[in-house]
Parts: sequence; structure tokens; C-alpha cells
Amino acid sequence: MPNLTPALPESATPFRPTGARRLNLHMLTMLDRADGFAGVPRGTAKPLRFLAGFQEAEPYLGLPAHAFKLVSWLVKQTQAQDWEEGSRPIAWPSARRQAEFLGLSPARVKVINRALFEAGIFVIRDNEQGKRYGRRGPDGRIIEAYGFDLSPLALRYDEFVRIAAEAKIERERMKALRGRITFARRRIRQIGEELAALDQVPAAWPRLEQETAELVAAARGIERSDELVFVVSSLERRKTQTEQWLRDTHKPVETNPEGFENEPHIITTNLTLNPKKDTVIANRCSSPVAMQEPVPSSSVPAAPAEKAFRLQPAQLIDLAPRLGRHIFAIAPGWPEIVDAAGGGLRQELGVSPSLWGEACRALGRDHAALALAIVSTKPEKHFTSGAGGYFAGMVRKAERGELHLDRSLWALREAKWGKANKRRAQ
Repeated sequence: MPNLTPALPESATPFRPTGARRLNLHMLTMLDRADGFAGVPRGTAKPLRFLAGFQEAEPYLGLPAHAFKLVSWLVKQTQAQDWEEGSRPIAWPSARRQAEFLGLSPARVKVINRALFEAGIFVIRDNEQGKRYGRRGPDGRIIEAYGFDLSPLALRYDEFVRIAAEAKIERERMKALRGRITFARRRIRQIGEELAALDQVPAAWPRLEQETAELVAAARGIERSDELVFVVSSLERRKTQTEQWLRDTHKPVETNPEGFENEPHIITTNLTLNPKKDTVIANRCSSPVAMQEPVPSSSVPAAPAEKAFRLQPAQLIDLAPRLGRHIFAIAPGWPEIVDAAGGGLRQELGVSPSLWGEACRALGRDHAALALAIVSTKPEKHFTSGAGGYFAGMVRKAERGELHLDRSLWALREAKWGKANKRRAQ
């Protein structure tokens, strides 16, 4: 039987590989774009400036390994006049020389060349036989060259600078967000420890703790700030909730800061003109102070610390830096001072929750915070039974009406600011 298979038209015959570089539409577009480079004005070419712009942006372009090493090597084979008007910045190393420089196989080098071509970092211009070569005239200018055309580096310089600047902003934002995550996670853990010590852990705590762990784990895999910000917001809402739980534990104390009806609570708060020394000592006094008769509870309660001692929160933070390490508000007031003293500082000094509660009842919350801040300024060798024992001694003295915070504060001001600057507190 005759062969009825129709013959393919000549135009439909498959192309046979020629060994030449395949050129796709995107690569053709890159060539057209490179053709638009007219060169920079004579005497203004700075190839290393173009290279520096590419170097800053290169980590964010998704390029293969060795990309900058190769491009830097090619740029350094050009001369300044190659980038000027009437010329073109072309380097023409052989394939073998390129493979030796990069320490890669010829096949791998071809892959990198094509990737950088398609990414628009350079374009490759070969002669009719697919060779690379070039020659210069007596003046050093290129007469004829085929190889790697680096003009896209100059064309895209502003783009590279913008990419690097945006990446820097993103890095800084990611750093700030991760810092907020760390702070929220630590604050939640600190409050959990405090609530456990007070035996007032809410029933909802296990679920909140699990959600916090899940959010922190999810944050580790996020690389974009616009996604990470949602995790941060969720964590900070939970931090705010735990802070409210902790504040709620102090409400019974706040309702009666003056003390119990049948207990004395006198506190000497008037500043003396020339106090001789600090009389706040836990177990022994350097100079005996006469006992004062307890004042009935009907007496006028002690004035707030800010008014009684003419002491601003910022001044106390300056006088007691260890207290300041537990305060994170931008413009803290006395409520933040009290929270920091009864939270992180109390734990740091080894003061129990029950002792802190006694101090709040005997002195009032802000006076108790001031007393603990004063304790935090003492060196460790100053204590015979630890900072907690020292603070307990102060509470006992307050209950007997023998505590003189004004003298302790005066001595602290003089030690910190000096006699000349002590007036700043007035």
C-alpha cells in the first residue's frame, strides 16, 4: 500500500540544536534595554559607584551564589572611558578563564551567566560564531568587543539604590517588631511568675500561655514586616491582659492605703534642713532615734510621696537606676513606679509578696516603692541579712513610727547629685 502519511511542510520541521545560546523574549527585552544606554558624559564615569549600588541591592534580588563576585570581576576589567558617550562597557574573558576564576564547572558557569542575563544585570553580546573577544585602540578605547555588556548596571543604578534603601527600612522594622515580641513574651512570663507567687493565677492563664507560645513560634517563620505586625499586635493584647490581671491583685491594697483602723501608721516625711546621716537600717541603727508614740488612725494620713518629698518620678529613676530597669513607659508616673517596685524590683531584691503587702499597708504604696528604691541603691555588702531582711527592718521601723525616709532620700540625693546640685530636687 502506498504511504499515506502526509509530509510535514518545511516550516513545521523541528529546529535542530546548533549549540548557540537560546534567546527567549525576556532576554531580547534586556538587550533592547541595554541598547538604550548612551553612556555618561566624558570625565564623569565612576564604574565602582555603579558596582557599589549593585552590591547593596544584590542580597535582595534573588540572584544565584557567586553573582556579585562575577559582576565585580567583570566591572574591574573595564576602564572608565568604556562607560562614557560613544563607547560601551564590555568585558570579554574566555569561558575557561571565567570557570577558573569562579572555581566552578563550565556548565555551572553557563547557568550563572544565563541567570544574570535574564535578571538584567548584564547582557551577553557574541559575534557571529558565538565568540568573545575585544580590542582597543591606541587611546585605550574599545574599537570592537563581544562579551559581557555591563551597561545595565549604570541604567539600573537608581533602582538598586532604592531597593537597598527599602531593604534597610524593612530590616529596621523587622528588628523593632522582633524586639517587641521579645519584650511581650518576657513580660507575660514575669507576670505569670508573679501571679503564681501571689497564688492568684486566673483560670484563663493556661490558654493564654499556650496562645503566646504558638504566636512566638509562628513569628520565627515570618520574614515580612507587614505579616509580623499582626503577630506583634496579638501578643501585645495578651500582654495588656496579663498586666490588668496583675493590677487587679492590688485593688484590695489600694482601697485602704492608710493602714488598718487599729494599727499605728505614722511616717515621718518632712525634710530636715541638715540631716547628718541615713538612719534607715534594718537590724541596727548607727545613731539611736527616740521612740515616737504611735499616732491614732484618725490622724491625717501621710501625703503622697511626690508631694511629701518633692520628688518627681524621673528624679527617683535617676537616683535608683535599678528601679528604672523595670520601667518601660515613656513618661512614667507614680503608678508605674509602684508597679515596677512591686514587680520586677521586688523579685530582683528577693522581697516576698507578703512582705511587699505589709509594706504597702504600713507605708502606703508610693512610700513603699520609694523605700524599696532606696534599698536597691545599697551595695550588697551593706546588708547583713540580704536586701529582703533590710527591707523587712524598714517595714518594722515604719510600724513603730521610727522610719525617716526623708533623711535616707536626702543622703541619697547628696551622694548622687552633690551638695551643689541638691537644690534641683526643691
